[in-house]
Amino acid sequence: MFRDLLDSISGLFTEMMNSSLNNLMKFLDSAGLVIATAALVSGFMGMNVGGLPWKDTQFGFWLTVIISVSLALLISIPKFQE
Repeated sequence: MFRDLLDSISGLFTEMMNSSLNNLMKFLDSAGLVIATAALVSGFMGMNVGGLPWKDTQFGFWLTVIISVSLALLISIPKFQE
């Protein structure tokens, strides 16, 4: 009887830890996607090749930052509302 009770409590504890780990991994996966999107946009705009938009303007850096942050926020809104 005590062995069954111990197995039941042990199973419950294991399931709680698995659920917590799954939630953490879901959050980290979503955060990684948001950061990767911003890094991708800024990486394309930061290449040292000719023909990129805003390469000769004073506000090119800030436009790239605004686009990166906007895309990151746009992607993160549905991900973190779950």
